[in-house]
Amino acid sequence: HMSINREIKQEKFENEHHRMLVNLLYSADWVAGQIKAVLDQFGLTHVQYNVLRILKGAKGEPLTAGAIKEVLIFKGSDLTRLIDRLEKKQLVERVTCSENRRKVDITISAAGLVLLKKIHPAIKSKTNAYYSQNLSADEAHAFNQLLDKLRKK
Repeated sequence: HMSINREIKQEKFENEHHRMLVNLLYSADWVAGQIKAVLDQFGLTHVQYNVLRILKGAKGEPLTAGAIKEVLIFKGSDLTRLIDRLEKKQLVERVTCSENRRKVDITISAAGLVLLKKIHPAIKSKTNAYYSQNLSADEAHAFNQLLDKLRKK
């Protein structure tokens, strides 16, 4: 495996915390690149995939854009345009609430569910290899605890 120093050709960091931050950002971008390579084959962006996963997780219950935005990994996304694109691809359905015209319910379509079924094994095979081969379940657990601790306010 390559250390972050060799990956980005930087000999020295200010300190271990600075090295950790650069390593975290570099690694997150690397993982996103791995996932993007899979999603490109299905004509989806990572954010669109995230929205479909959120809607699937709602188990048929419609969600508002606000409810989706609350749990979206990519906070800066223009959700209206994103939903427009997914609707154009017939992967989601929008229904305007009859009692409150401002409330729009969004659900994943049957085609959206079928697409997720195809994508899931492709992502799993791409990511499982380097997770399960390089990190044990205990290491992954420790890593999760450290990431959660890092975000404590």
